[in-house]
Amino acid sequence: MKILQVVPRADSDVSLKKLLKAKERQLRSGPTAFRRKSEGRWAHVKYPGWIRWDETIGGIVVAEVNTRVAASEWQLLQAFIGYLYRHLGDNIDTITITYR
Repeated sequence: MKILQVVPRADSDVSLKKLLKAKERQLRSGPTAFRRKSEGRWAHVKYPGWIRWDETIGGIVVAEVNTRVAASEWQLLQAFIGYLYRHLGDNIDTITITYR
């Protein structure tokens, strides 16, 4: 399991959670790597596992990357970081990964 802490830019007007939810809704009917399973829980279409995320105090998004197959954990982690970079990169200040 990996824990990501995504800190928004100080000058950002919109919270990362709102941006993530809006982007997910926008991409829902088209081709996208992640599918929404429930509120704050996504699964990748190709790699086994899931990502649970939510916003904490200060607008920080905390995401937990879990997978049933330890060998593919890095792929799911890489896919999620790439998703954040592509769609929210202008609004992110820092991403911290905690290994557990």
